[in-house]
Amino acid sequence: MKFPNAFRGIKKIWLAELLMLLFVAASIISVVVAVTNSSLVDEKVVLNSSAETTVGLLVIVTGLLVLVAFVLNLVGLINARTDDSAFRIALLVTLLGIAASVVQVIWSKNQGLVKWMDTLTTIFSMFATYYVLTGIANLAEKLSDSATKALALKSRTLVEGTFCATAIFKLIINIFKIQETSTIYLIISIVALVLELVSYILYLRALSKGKKMLAQ
Repeated sequence: MKFPNAFRGIKKIWLAELLMLLFVAASIISVVVAVTNSSLVDEKVVLNSSAETTVGLLVIVTGLLVLVAFVLNLVGLINARTDDSAFRIALLVTLLGIAASVVQVIWSKNQGLVKWMDTLTTIFSMFATYYVLTGIANLAEKLSDSATKALALKSRTLVEGTFCATAIFKLIINIFKIQETSTIYLIISIVALVLELVSYILYLRALSKGKKMLAQ
């Protein structure tokens, strides 16, 4: 094994992204449950009791998934950074994303700021993913694995495309101040979640290929 640190790191990042894939799937389910079991009372969306319980449980589960995925991803980047400089950049961008998330939590009552920080977090995630895939491509070149390098670069293009689309949708919501109770907000949110789901699947495929390459 020529790059043991990168192998350990990518293995953890792969697991983190698998958990994030489950998180996005659960988020889509919670949105569907909320939409199909809600009513409008005094211009506010109100869930029935069973739907409220279901959504509440999904929120707890997704929160745990995100926490575990966050730790795994961070540790994975710390491991991998010693074998290629691209992983160091990915780690730096990830730390900036964490800072944006902290701002979201501290000023959670400021919904406008929260939405902008969420968009910024998506952008930081996009760059982190870009550099992780670049790191895999760099290592594949060093190991003369043209197939893995080609897959990493192709996945990088596709994943960045979906991330850009998601970021644009979130910017549209922020710029035009679309209300959360509106139909257009719901449509944009679901499309953004589906795009995130696609990006995680593509990312996982490249990470899996890189993990197998480095295990040899």
